[in-house]
Amino acid sequence: MRAHRLALAVGLAAALPGCPDTERPALSPRSATRVCTAEELSEFRLASTADVRHDLWVAFVDVGQGDATWIRTPGTLGVDAKEILIDAGDCQLDKPFPGGDGVGECGIRYTGPSDGQVDGVGALIDFMSSAGWTPGSRIDYLVVTHPDKDHYGGAWRILQQYIVDAVVDPGVPSEQTTYLAMRRAVQAEGAQDLSPAIETGLDGSGALRTGFWGLEVEATLLSADANAPKENNASVVIMLQYRGVRLLLTGDAEKELDSALAAQHGPDLRAQVLKAGHHGGRDTNSSTLLDLVFPPGIATADRYAIISSGQRENLPADDTLERLLAHVGTYGLYRTDRGDSGKGRVEAPGDDHILMRVTPDGELTLCYAFPD
Repeated sequence: MRAHRLALAVGLAAALPGCPDTERPALSPRSATRVCTAEELSEFRLASTADVRHDLWVAFVDVGQGDATWIRTPGTLGVDAKEILIDAGDCQLDKPFPGGDGVGECGIRYTGPSDGQVDGVGALIDFMSSAGWTPGSRIDYLVVTHPDKDHYGGAWRILQQYIVDAVVDPGVPSEQTTYLAMRRAVQAEGAQDLSPAIETGLDGSGALRTGFWGLEVEATLLSADANAPKENNASVVIMLQYRGVRLLLTGDAEKELDSALAAQHGPDLRAQVLKAGHHGGRDTNSSTLLDLVFPPGIATADRYAIISSGQRENLPADDTLERLLAHVGTYGLYRTDRGDSGKGRVEAPGDDHILMRVTPDGELTLCYAFPD
């Protein structure tokens, strides 16, 4: 059962310290990416209980078709170490909202080996629980990048399951039932409402405060245009930086937002890691944007792109994959849909989580939490 793979992997590694290939095992002869070591899995889980964190951890969670990025920042637990969740996957309800109150059955599938309920937010909650952050734990910031259900659909469930201090939202008006359920949950659960993000999530200098998201972590809000003609281009776009390592998170940015970011921020878009826009779809992750994020002169070995996608036709698109591979190489491309072509939507989520780690000396590593 996938539900406890992370915990089992850590426990098994501890019980069998002499296991071969625990340093940097390859996924397969055709793949240049790698699986997390036992030490990495253990350290990631210990981030839930350590009094002081020194590393920045980012988990790109496999929620099937959708997005969910869990950021765990350095600092003292309960003081300046933060838990940030950017998007929460979809919520595939197995029955309508009773009475229209937004309460459904999604997000609770992992109670046994064969109860059969699978959805994006359920895979997210399961992964967080297996890493020691069980329901009832605190999430400092829940960022909803834009009103597409494969990004925000599970947010109301997260608000019910965890203690969420603040919700960041671009402020796009939407009458979608699930979106309204999320907005009601923000009020019902007493979370601070930072919507619209472009007005409420900024200080006077135009950047999120240093330390706002963790000790020595700098976050810059690059875009959150509630008036964008396309909802995808209203996406909250954030640059995260720690110890010289930069991560660009682009939501569902399409070519129009790519162009706007390039025109407004230019070389400041440089980063070692890109969370590819719109699941690597067609007309996204333009060459103009990628040339700024990964400018000439940076070794390919220091570049990474993450594609979060699942069972949906033409995602990621072939031409977009070619552009990404040209900029990061085979070693640098990580995807949450490895092997999903042979699976249904029920089986696809939950087995391709990706961990990013930045140590205090600025060492950057990425790995898959589970092998093929």
